[in-house]
Amino acid sequence: MKTSFSYRSVMRLTCLGMALLALFWIAPSKADSQTTRAVQVTPDKEKRSLIRSVDGYAFLSEDMTLAETRATAFANAKRQAVEMVRTYIKSKTKVEDFVLKSDKITASAEGAVTILEQKDHGVEDNTRYHVWIKAEVEYDLKAKGQGAEEHALDADAPLTVKVWTSKKQYKDGDNINIVVQGNRNFYARIVNISSDGTIIQLLPNAYRKINFFEAGKIYKIPDQGDLFTLTVSAPYGEDQIVVYASQVPLGRVDMEEIGQGLSRYKGTRSAFAAKTRGIAVVGGAADTESGAEFYEAAWKFRTGR
Repeated sequence: MKTSFSYRSVMRLTCLGMALLALFWIAPSKADSQTTRAVQVTPDKEKRSLIRSVDGYAFLSEDMTLAETRATAFANAKRQAVEMVRTYIKSKTKVEDFVLKSDKITASAEGAVTILEQKDHGVEDNTRYHVWIKAEVEYDLKAKGQGAEEHALDADAPLTVKVWTSKKQYKDGDNINIVVQGNRNFYARIVNISSDGTIIQLLPNAYRKINFFEAGKIYKIPDQGDLFTLTVSAPYGEDQIVVYASQVPLGRVDMEEIGQGLSRYKGTRSAFAAKTRGIAVVGGAADTESGAEFYEAAWKFRTGR
């Protein structure tokens, strides 16, 4: 039996037989051309960050109130997080191909640091104030020299996940195929965000539960195991395919099942992104190798008649 339904998005998802889904399989002979395309793909939006757990301290002083001492402890934790990220990225980046843009990570740590979680341990030993934060520090990488972008998919470069479709403009009735490829092993959540903000999770789904992706391997959506196709229908507008990726498992997000293995998030994009970043981070201030790389990329396309 063939069933179909629609939601307020440019996509209509229709359950089809496995024979049709097999048409979306990528033959090995096409792998090289897909990899070449991945190198050339430029995301419409990209966000790189490192999530770290940090303890911050400030010594008690007659010159500061307790509230001021507490604020100083948090500022200390944020500064440490920034410096840890500087050290980590420089150790992981091919310095001959990329440079770390200093305008993103500032000396004051303001603007670059988002506190995802925090704990206030208060005064310890009557000498210092102790706080703990799980912080996300955002940074930019700028390609340096001709051909440097080609190294973005090298295994020793920072985590990069390319996502794209064959076109940027689709008409009613067109089928949309999504391609994903990363330079390192990664965990990911891949969603479609429609022009009205509806968030539909494409992978993992109830029938294709994949959430771990291998370095260099090409993945398609839909593919074998999926029970839907992505077909353009009204209302038209601009959609985004967004990849949330990390080197560690992502945070839990409660979703609403909408059929054919797919699920919808009933909330805002910012809330979805925050929950996805609810990951476990191991290591403290003395461990410069700890932390979790996080990468977010969006690919936009438009639809119409």
